[in-house]
Amino acid sequence: LIVAVVLVVGSVHGSEWMTSGSHHCIERCRPGTRKDLDAVLWCPVVDGVSTEHRPAAMESGRPSVHEEDVLSEEDKYMWDYCTPATVEGLEDGDGYEEFEEAVVLPERVNRTKRQSGYGGGFNPGNSGRTASSLAGINCDGECTENFGGKFNCNVPGSNPNNFFCSPNVPLKREQLTSHNKLWCIGDCLRGSGNDYYQCKTLFGYDHCSPQEDRSSSGKTCFSPCQPNYESEHHHYQCATDETKEQQEDCGYWHVAGAKKDALEYTNDDQVCAGPCLEQEGDLVCGQVGWVWNEDEMVSSLQMSLGSCGPQQKMSWTYIGIIIGCVVAAVLVIALIAFFVSKRKYSQAATRDY
Repeated sequence: LIVAVVLVVGSVHGSEWMTSGSHHCIERCRPGTRKDLDAVLWCPVVDGVSTEHRPAAMESGRPSVHEEDVLSEEDKYMWDYCTPATVEGLEDGDGYEEFEEAVVLPERVNRTKRQSGYGGGFNPGNSGRTASSLAGINCDGECTENFGGKFNCNVPGSNPNNFFCSPNVPLKREQLTSHNKLWCIGDCLRGSGNDYYQCKTLFGYDHCSPQEDRSSSGKTCFSPCQPNYESEHHHYQCATDETKEQQEDCGYWHVAGAKKDALEYTNDDQVCAGPCLEQEGDLVCGQVGWVWNEDEMVSSLQMSLGSCGPQQKMSWTYIGIIIGCVVAAVLVIALIAFFVSKRKYSQAATRDY
């Protein structure tokens, strides 16, 4: 029973990378209620660009959005449908995610026919067991992009019906950005008319390097890319001249001890936006979260540090061990009490005769 509980929890809280709408989870993918539909898998998300989110009702200019009974919690934050991987997928390095913003759910979803179990990994499209964003239901077919730019698939039910799913996109962990020191979650590119290369992160755009020996402007680095402690914010920088007098931002490619083959999480189930590394004796990582401003009627993305120590992965194992030890101790005590009482009864009966 204990093992079963641990496995079920591990299956629900897997490693997610790309959501149905091609966004990125900032918390673990979890089952819940969205758009009045129960048992859907969802997570708060970012698009890698925006650090502010205004509810769709606010964008429409409707005056009624200021009424508390109109603006729901779902409207306040960017979120999407996701698909978690199994524990095995995470351990094997198959770390992926899925997201999307608030969208209209498909009608006529048959919630009475549920399949058991989750996919054998994160949406392995060619395995025949691609998971949908309905908890416990696998796709009947491939997970494909529709005309609205969302990924969905057929699910068991009548007509047949379909629901959201997540594309099979590999986790990309190559470099940390110059300013915020977060993982690039996309390609490092320089747009037309821009002076610097940038990439998307969980906290928006930041400077990066097109190659590990280049600065963010594309110049050759004549020194290693490292924090510049002489500057105010200690950005990653390198010298772009032989005299090593000119410093430019750069992306940091050589992150010692960083885990690149799977997502990392804080102890509060936030997705680590940067590597989980030791800092002043503690394991921490950068994390982001949406904070709602009631006066401005807007959510702002904020960055902070979160603990990502070993108890994150071992918490359910520890709970299982503790419960197992308690059960074993109770059984031992019960057996000892039984034999002691039986022995006393036999001795008493011998003295009577």
